[in-house]
Amino acid sequence: MGKESEQTPREKAEKTLLAIKEFKRYLEGVEKDLSGMSKKFSNREIAQGVGFAATGIHEALTYLGIVKKVVEKTERIFAKRNHVSDKETDGPLRASGDPQ
Repeated sequence: MGKESEQTPREKAEKTLLAIKEFKRYLEGVEKDLSGMSKKFSNREIAQGVGFAATGIHEALTYLGIVKKVVEKTERIFAKRNHVSDKETDGPLRASGDPQ
């Protein structure tokens, strides 16, 4: 638990994006399997239910893509804000290397 609080926002964003990427890969595999399964069932109701599950996973993938974009955009804004803030606090240096 302590290690989690020691992470920088950038590290947390990278960790979140990696988790999203892995989850997306998993969901794509499940979606593919379900789509193939729905074609194998002769019982229409079962095939339709499996098809609905595949559609739901497809929708989840769409929302996951949106979340990924939000995380990336937020990370860029945060990094830009920190970069500007760092520039403002640096200020000119004296010959000794100390801030004026």
